[in-house]
Amino acid sequence: MDQYPLCNLFEITPAEIEARYAFLAITAEDEANLVLLNQVIHDELDAIVAEFYDHLLQFEELRRFLGDRRTLERLQTAQKQYLLSLGQHANHLGYFENRLRIGITHERIGLRQKWFLGGHCILFEIISRRLAKRHGKQSTELLNQLASLKKFFTLDATLVVETYYQSTMQRLEAILQQLAEAQQHLEEVSRLDGLTQVDNRKFLMESLEMEWHRSKRFHRPFTLLLLDLDDFKQINDRHGHVFGDFVLKKAVQVMRKALRPADIIGRYGGEEFAIGLVETDLAHARQIADRIRLKIALTPFAYDNHKASITISVGLATMTPTQNQLEVLIEEADRALYQAKANGRNQVCVELPEHHSPA
Repeated sequence: MDQYPLCNLFEITPAEIEARYAFLAITAEDEANLVLLNQVIHDELDAIVAEFYDHLLQFEELRRFLGDRRTLERLQTAQKQYLLSLGQHANHLGYFENRLRIGITHERIGLRQKWFLGGHCILFEIISRRLAKRHGKQSTELLNQLASLKKFFTLDATLVVETYYQSTMQRLEAILQQLAEAQQHLEEVSRLDGLTQVDNRKFLMESLEMEWHRSKRFHRPFTLLLLDLDDFKQINDRHGHVFGDFVLKKAVQVMRKALRPADIIGRYGGEEFAIGLVETDLAHARQIADRIRLKIALTPFAYDNHKASITISVGLATMTPTQNQLEVLIEEADRALYQAKANGRNQVCVELPEHHSPA
């Protein structure tokens, strides 16, 4: 089957050919009739092809498709080869491979399926008239010849339909893939903060809500961090908003490197960010928060001749059995952040269930 790639693609096997022969009722008598059919086609080949293309050229779309004289002559030569091979060894894979290739070639060059299938009908009519002249009053023999001709034309036409269908499905799949990618892009655009490329406030809150409920249901630890860049207004006033934007983006990069893929991070508002630490108790969350705080404090923030030392304040709160909604956890983390600011900034404070806030 390797020498017949199109047959392989369309799952054409000897058994499939046998099934198609049986369905169209192609018999040894039909194959015998090919002898006379091929003789008629051979004897009047030029006239058949000339009449066929005279008919095609009556239609504007086909005139544009057929193009210049050289193109027309090339197509006429291919048409003659097709007719001379009609039904020849039609029960072999090579015949099917050739017919599939013809269909794919015409589809790729832009000939619409209605014209291709219509062409089979016109050819059948042109050849039928010449058969009728040969047989004269021998109506039984004529009908047998016409029936055999119809069967082999139908066999070829079914292969054409399959090639067009395959190409159409491939285009549809490509379009659907493009639509899916566009939809994903739109979702990402609507989900992400435009500057820092982390979740915006809306999607941050949805993600935190989902994780809070999951952790609550399965009795798993979940800790929330609220992080605020210290004296950020002064940074903007001193160095400008372009540098301020740079600081926000770089600070987020540092935060992300300290997190796991499952953790949640988003822009809570302005220079304030929220991090949801999944499956993390208070002690481990405190270590992560301190690591982030220290990394930011040690990171050089330099851009376009501007340089600044950046620090953050962090408030922590962990989920408890008594909390009945996410907002309670956020309020506790916010109180801890306020305490970190009040204690002098560049530090981590924890909100305990009793509302004590040790440094």
